[in-house]
Amino acid sequence: MAQHDPPPWTKYVEYTFTAIYTFESLVKILARGFCLHAFTFLRDPWNWLDFSVIIMAYVSENIKLGNLSALRTFRVLRALKTISVIPGLKTIVGALIQSVKKLADVMVLTVFCLSVFALIGLQLFMGNLRHKCVRNFTALNGTNGSVEADGLVWES
Repeated sequence: MAQHDPPPWTKYVEYTFTAIYTFESLVKILARGFCLHAFTFLRDPWNWLDFSVIIMAYVSENIKLGNLSALRTFRVLRALKTISVIPGLKTIVGALIQSVKKLADVMVLTVFCLSVFALIGLQLFMGNLRHKCVRNFTALNGTNGSVEADGLVWES
């Protein structure tokens, strides 16, 4: 659950990390170039992630469009910047992404099969599970099609 009024020091921590990420990206851009040549900043997909996280941090902080909770969800992606720093973790995540891409057809088939069985279940039960036991706050004693037993009422 999100806090409505976070402590004031969290803003300073957020500004500090945004400044560090911006400085790191500026150093990479100055060293490699931005996007035109072979080894430039935006030729690496991990730098796309870094660049989008930094842009979303500045957009969510500087543009006041009311409640930008959708843009605040991009703050979670800042944790993914650590993947681009650790080379072994970058290899593992790359392999994981490739395996998920190859499992996409299996996921589609699984969703299709589950939806078929869900439709069969809907047709078989056809509203039979709508009945429920509720507490008896008023003594109905069999009126209006309901039956009382042990303080519970079976309603149809």
